[in-house]
Amino acid sequence: GEDSAGAIFLLDERWRRRPVGIAVGGLTEGSVPLLSDDYYLKRALDPFSDVRTGTISDLTKLKLAMIVLADIGKLSKPQTDSLLTWLNKGGVLVRFAGPRMAQGTDQLVPVQLRGGGRALGGTMSWTTPAKLMPFEDKSPFSGLTIPTDIRIKRQVLAQPTLDLNGKTWARLTDGTPLVTAERKGDGWLILVHTTANTEWSNLPISGLFVGMMQRVAALSLGVSGDGGTTIFPPLQIMDGFGVLGLSLIHIS
Repeated sequence: GEDSAGAIFLLDERWRRRPVGIAVGGLTEGSVPLLSDDYYLKRALDPFSDVRTGTISDLTKLKLAMIVLADIGKLSKPQTDSLLTWLNKGGVLVRFAGPRMAQGTDQLVPVQLRGGGRALGGTMSWTTPAKLMPFEDKSPFSGLTIPTDIRIKRQVLAQPTLDLNGKTWARLTDGTPLVTAERKGDGWLILVHTTANTEWSNLPISGLFVGMMQRVAALSLGVSGDGGTTIFPPLQIMDGFGVLGLSLIHIS
C-alpha cells in the first residue's frame, strides 16, 4: 500500500517457464500410457515448463533448458558428444534408470554404476521396499516434504567411491543414493537411480516428484537470446514513487 520504489517486488528469470525436452527409450504414451515414462514426466513438468518430445539429435538442436532421458541404456558416441556440448553451455541433463540401464550404460552418468540393478522386496529379495531419507541441507531438494508412503522397490546401485557422498542429492534409508549429480561445464548431469514410471517405485505419482523436477529445472541457466556485448537503452524507468514510465535516456 505504499507509493515507493522500495515497495516494488521484481521477479527474476527463475520464474519463467523453461523449455524442456523429453527423449524416451521405452514405451510411448500412445501405446500403454500408465506404463510409459513420458506419461508421468509430462504431467510433472507441464505446470512450470514448455515440454517438447523428440530424438536426442532433434532435442540438442533446440533451445532447451533441460533434457530428460528416461531409461535410455547406452548412448552412441554422436549422441554423447552432442549432449556434452549442450551440457557445457549450461543445460541440465536428467537421466532415469530402468531395465535398459540396469543391463549396462555409457560414461555419461555422474557416478559409476553396478550392473543388474537391485530389487527391494518380493519373494526373491532379502529386504523390503525402502523409504527416502530426509534431504540434506546441501541438496537442491532441501526443504521438500517427503510423503510417508513413498517406497522404492528397485534401483541401480552406485559403486562406492571417495566422491560418491559429495555427488549424492537424495538417498534411501539404507544410505544408498537415489539421486546423484555432477557438474559438466556450466551445466548439470543428474541421474535418478529408479524409473520415471511406477515400475520401480511410486515416486512418480507423488507431489514430491513434481517438486523435485521443478528444483532440478531451476538449476539451468535458462534460454536467452544472442545479445552479445551490445548495450541497450532502458525500455522503462521506475521513479522513486514506484511508477514505471517511458525512458528518455539515450545510451551511446
